[in-house]
Amino acid sequence: MIYFLSTASHNYTHKSIAAGVPSFRMLSYPLALARGRLERATYIFSDYDRLSFWQLELAAHLYRQLAAAGCRVLNDPGRALQRLSLLRRLTREGVNSFQAWPAADAATVDRFPVFLRTQAAHRGVLSDLLQTREAMMAALDGVLDEGYPLRDLMIVEYCAQPVRDDLYRKLSVYRVGDVLIASPCVHERHWAAKYGEIGVADQALYDDDYRIVRDNPYGDYARRIFDLASIEYGRVDFGLVNGRPETYEINSNPAICQTHEHPFPIRVEAAKLCHDRLLGAVAALDTPKGGQPISITPHPSTATHQRRWRLAPGYQWMP
Repeated sequence: MIYFLSTASHNYTHKSIAAGVPSFRMLSYPLALARGRLERATYIFSDYDRLSFWQLELAAHLYRQLAAAGCRVLNDPGRALQRLSLLRRLTREGVNSFQAWPAADAATVDRFPVFLRTQAAHRGVLSDLLQTREAMMAALDGVLDEGYPLRDLMIVEYCAQPVRDDLYRKLSVYRVGDVLIASPCVHERHWAAKYGEIGVADQALYDDDYRIVRDNPYGDYARRIFDLASIEYGRVDFGLVNGRPETYEINSNPAICQTHEHPFPIRVEAAKLCHDRLLGAVAALDTPKGGQPISITPHPSTATHQRRWRLAPGYQWMP
């Protein structure tokens, strides 16, 4: 069995994997922590960027119990680098050429243009490109006035380059244990390419897209990024600037979808090739059933409110 742990509201991302891998099950953190015993299986931890500090500690505690019991466990929530920490490390290591700062350190920003985004979640950017310190501070005041907490805000130096005039491409590579799988590219007219736009790319770009999925030319690069981040499952998103890969983030709970229709048939072939490889790699993580279930010890901090924990072990979790 393979259990994929996520927040309860974000388990939709892997429905196509669950449909294609019979041993794959989705499990929310509250339900996992509510169980006093868990079966011996492979466990994949995801969504830790959406957890509060308390929830993250509980998830890390559970990870350690499963690993100590001999289970195969991917993504240690206590060690995995999240968005800002990852970007800052990649810059220190010379992997990325751009900078990122916590918004609380806005006074130290010395390179422009920049943009605002959150350290957690996957809502995209919160501002246009900001060319000056004055524009940055005004935009920061604006998002704070909207209710975004300062602790979760970050400032990122712009680092992108169109693949053609006014057309941007985001590349991605999945990691499933030791397997690296290239994803179809995203093409968009906005510099912060996220979802893609139908009709902006042509046959030549989609032919190149298929080549990237088939040959995975950035697999070794992606493996280094995942290793630096201490992440064994997820998707790294990056772009090419003057031929050099620049990493933007790793998503531990990426949406995995199938593409059945597209104006360019080669795009459907690329998506199918990627999806089939993902199914095979996930299925290979399977742990056969058997052995005694694992007794899960509640986190030591719950000892001060055991009755509340027993009545509602998920009380501290958002839906």
